[in-house]
Amino acid sequence: MSLIRSKKSFTLFEVVVATLIFSLAIGGLIGVFIAGKRNVLHSRERMSSTEIGKVFIEPLQLYVRQSDWNASSNALTLGTTYCDSSGSSQNPACPSSGGQRVVNGVDYTAQYEITGVSGTSVRKAKTKISWSEFSP
Repeated sequence: MSLIRSKKSFTLFEVVVATLIFSLAIGGLIGVFIAGKRNVLHSRERMSSTEIGKVFIEPLQLYVRQSDWNASSNALTLGTTYCDSSGSSQNPACPSSGGQRVVNGVDYTAQYEITGVSGTSVRKAKTKISWSEFSP
């Protein structure tokens, strides 16, 4: 009889260690996939907000005319203008439900601010689009 035994199977300890290592690797891969999905959703929401910003600011181009530049009813008067809940803001881009637009189940709220550039008659329109991030 030989002192060295031939090993023909795995011990319970080896199976438990292998299972633990495998589950840690799979858990890490799942975390990477979840982070990737979150990144894709965030990028999609940013692209949607960019398009909503364009739609929101485009009607203001109609007011860039010398003839009514200083009119008090002009949407480009200095100061902050928001779309309110009744949609009665000076901005013609305000939807009837206020500054909110829903795209793919995400509520986007748009607002703009008209500021002047000191020493010139130039005005700057700054649009802000806000939304709630989706969390899977």
